[in-house]
Amino acid sequence: MQLTSKRVCTSLLAITSLTLFSHATFAQDSVSKQEMSNKEKAIAVISSIETGDQNAIGYINPQKYIQHNLSVADGLAGFGEVLSALPEGSAKANVVRAAQDGDYVFLHTEYDFFGPKVGFDIFRFEDGLIVEHWDNLQPIAEPNPSGRTQLDGPTEITQTDMTVENKALVADFVDTILIKGDMSKIGMFIDPKPEDYLQHNSMVADGLDGLGAALKALAEAGTPMVYTANHKILGEGNFVLAVSEGTFLGNHTSFYDLFRVENGKIVEHWDVIETIPSEDQWKNDNGKFGFESDYVVEVATFDLGDGVTDEQFIPIDKAVEETHVAKQPGFLSRESGMTEDGYWRVIVHWASFADADASMNSFMNAPAAADFMSKADGSTMIMRRYAH
Repeated sequence: MQLTSKRVCTSLLAITSLTLFSHATFAQDSVSKQEMSNKEKAIAVISSIETGDQNAIGYINPQKYIQHNLSVADGLAGFGEVLSALPEGSAKANVVRAAQDGDYVFLHTEYDFFGPKVGFDIFRFEDGLIVEHWDNLQPIAEPNPSGRTQLDGPTEITQTDMTVENKALVADFVDTILIKGDMSKIGMFIDPKPEDYLQHNSMVADGLDGLGAALKALAEAGTPMVYTANHKILGEGNFVLAVSEGTFLGNHTSFYDLFRVENGKIVEHWDVIETIPSEDQWKNDNGKFGFESDYVVEVATFDLGDGVTDEQFIPIDKAVEETHVAKQPGFLSRESGMTEDGYWRVIVHWASFADADASMNSFMNAPAAADFMSKADGSTMIMRRYAH
C-alpha cells in the first residue's frame, strides 16, 4: 500500500515536538546520517513527498530549518502544514537532475503538488543535516516550439574538473547578457547555430534566433523580461544553476536558470520562473533569496605565448603569486596550472569583489607582472568572477 503525504506530515509534526527528541538522540542520529551523501539525502526528502518515507524527514535539522518558500512557514511545522493540505495520495515527486556544490544541493524535479509543476529546490546543509531551503515552482506547460519539455534532456554530470570555470562562465553570462543586456557579446557564451543552444523554456525555440525572437516579442508587447540582480551561482561539472531576481509581465519575479556547459560555451537551458508574492502574503520573514557569500572566486584562462613552455612559465607564475597576489588585502588562496585541454588556468579566492578589484588595479605595476604578461598570450585571456 502506498504511503501518503498525510503520513509524512504526521512524522514532520512529531519531529517538531521537542519532547520526542533529546539533544543526545539528535546528536547520535546526526552521526549515522553522515553515511549518505548530501545529494542522496536531498533526493530522499523530496521523494518522500510521494513515497511517504518517514526516515527521510530525519535528514532535516528539527531545531533549525530556515524556509525561503514564502508560502510556507518556517521550520518543519510549516512544511508539515503544507503537506497536510494535500489531497491524500495526490502528491508526486520525480527528481530528474541533482547536483551538489559544497554545502548546497540543488534538484530539478517534476511534481504533482496542487497540480503538475516543475521545480528547482536548493538545500543548504550543516553537519550533514538540512538547515535551509529555497525553491522556485511553475506549472507544467506544453512542449516549446522546438518540441522540448521543461524537464527532458541530458541528466549526467560530467566535467567535474571544470566546475569553477563553468560557474564563472554562467555568472558572466547572467551579468553581461541578462542583467546588462549587452547582446553584442552573446558570442562569448553561445554559438550561433540552432543546434548549438537547446532550449527548454516552454515559449522559446532552439538557438539564438529563437531566444531573440521571444525577447523581441515580449518587449514589443510591453512586457519585457528584466533581470536586475543575481543572488547565487551553484554548479557541479557541466550543470550550473543561476538564481536571479527581476520583473516579468510586470511582476516582481524570481528566475532560476539551469545551464549545461560544454567546451566553454552554454549549450542548453532550462528555467523556472515564479512571481514573488507581496510581503503581506508571506508566511515567513526570510525573503525569497537571502543567500550568503563566503568569498569571491576569480578565474583567469589563457594560452601561453608562442614558444613558451609550461616548464618555463611555472616559475614566472609562482613569482607573481609570491611577490604580488598573495600579499594583497583580502587574498585567501590561489591555484594555477595547465589544464587537460592545453591552456593555463588561474583560480584565486578573495574575501570580496573590492579586494579582487584592488589587486587587479595594482597588478600591472608589480615587478613580476611584465614578465608574466610577456609570456602569456593576452589575446586569449579571459577573466571572470563570481561570489561563492
